[in-house]
Amino acid sequence: MPKKDLIPDAYRTGRWAARAGFLAGAILLLFCSTQVLAQTAQKQEAGDCVIHVLYLGNSYTYYNNLPEIVSRLAKAGHQCQVDARMEAPGGKRLKDHWESAATHEALNSQKWDYVVLQEQSSLGIDYFLEGQPRVTSDEVFFPYAEKWAAEIARHGGRPVFFLTWARKATPEDQAALNYGFMHAGKKTGGIVAPVGLAWQRVRQEKPAMELYQRDGSHPSQAGSYLAACVLYATLYHRSPAGLPSRIMGPRVNLDTEKVEPEKNEVLVNLPRADAEFLQDAAWEAWQSLEKRGGYLTVEPAPVPVPKFARGGPLSQKNLAGTWHGEMLFYPGVGPVQMVLRLSLDEGAWKGHLNITHPGKDFAPESMELEDLRVGEREFSFSDPHSAGVNNARVEFRGALEGARVKGTAEAKVATKSGTTVEVLGDWSLRK
Repeated sequence: MPKKDLIPDAYRTGRWAARAGFLAGAILLLFCSTQVLAQTAQKQEAGDCVIHVLYLGNSYTYYNNLPEIVSRLAKAGHQCQVDARMEAPGGKRLKDHWESAATHEALNSQKWDYVVLQEQSSLGIDYFLEGQPRVTSDEVFFPYAEKWAAEIARHGGRPVFFLTWARKATPEDQAALNYGFMHAGKKTGGIVAPVGLAWQRVRQEKPAMELYQRDGSHPSQAGSYLAACVLYATLYHRSPAGLPSRIMGPRVNLDTEKVEPEKNEVLVNLPRADAEFLQDAAWEAWQSLEKRGGYLTVEPAPVPVPKFARGGPLSQKNLAGTWHGEMLFYPGVGPVQMVLRLSLDEGAWKGHLNITHPGKDFAPESMELEDLRVGEREFSFSDPHSAGVNNARVEFRGALEGARVKGTAEAKVATKSGTTVEVLGDWSLRK
């Protein structure tokens, strides 16, 4: 490590350059943002105007052709006409868009007043708990949110961060999503479109209103309509109250992920009462941000992890035997049947594990536990090649809680792209 007196000049110069670059970018973004807002206001006052909006996202954007719904609402509300373009291949992160020549070509193709940035639903993190994808941090999202905000400002536009919704099975993830988008908005001066906040209110106040497709992730017609109403409020600072509840437009082919201009169909068709409630939720979400200067003050959410309680003392009498139950661990599979046989033979613990997956996607697993270790209050073992996680190693940890043995399972799965997927879960067995 270099001595302190050998590096101060270079160190200070580097830090100053970094700070100066950040400051210059922030000033540029603020200047461009002010210009965009002023120009949009002038266009609206003129009565006959067009605003240019580029959407960068993935399937949350192209489902039900969200950009088209926004454009049709703007027309019905007598706002500036929207000239929209969408770059939204399924599963794309902002990182992937940054590395895509097609996305940069879209940004360079003309002057955009706004660029709507919609990140992957888990903020680009591959983390599964009890079979569900979870949101843990913005460490992948934030650097590219900054890059895109600066690039959009350099092109004279303003970034709009599309605050997405938590999946149906994990509503608690909304806190982590709120933090990620508010953090990005505050740091870059971008606009936050509070779709997830409106979504949360609807789920709490009208739980019977279905905002999701069957997969519990993608938006239904009502979900896309709610998102469109929030974007309408965000772009025009106008309430969507009274806008039509039935929207026609070209559909997006879900197989090709492309708009089919020649195929005009119903994109949204909602009962008037439902549409009015969604309009109100959208406007309330936007106003709640506007009153706070455009951002909520939120803290990073804790990373969700499986619970492991310190168990009771272990002995041959209470631990040896055959234990049956379920494990909730494998992504997208649901509970699997687990059988664990434990015995003490001449002072050495031995074990056998059986795992039966539902359906026919994975063959049953059966193995002797070569690395079983039993301590005073907990025990551990592994499955060296588990089919349910791409033949990765699964580490198990267990303890005795009353009449059950309970524990956790954890695996780290390497992908072809060089990233690591973390998979965690838990299990509970009874004799």
